[in-house]
Amino acid sequence: MFLIPRPLLLAGAGLVAIVYAAGSGQDSGATKPADCTFEVSADVLNVRSDPEEGATRVGHLTAGEQVEATPNVIGRFRELRSGNWAATEFLTPVPGSACAP
Repeated sequence: MFLIPRPLLLAGAGLVAIVYAAGSGQDSGATKPADCTFEVSADVLNVRSDPEEGATRVGHLTAGEQVEATPNVIGRFRELRSGNWAATEFLTPVPGSACAP
């Protein structure tokens, strides 16, 4: 029979517990990446169904309003979380958001 000294066994068990806790998805104090949040800079910003000026207007946003978006940009339009589109020139990234420069 192979005998392991008790202090070595306890140290090994402690190390295994630490490695398990670190890799088990428990919160280690790290923060999640920030959402891609923008603030509207136009008085009224049209929200469109597709990334083009002639696309159907499906709503609007007003100055100072914050909106969640994706990193996806086509031409002059950014995709919003809703799946609709808004002109990028009137969307200012909120500091600390994932899409801020």
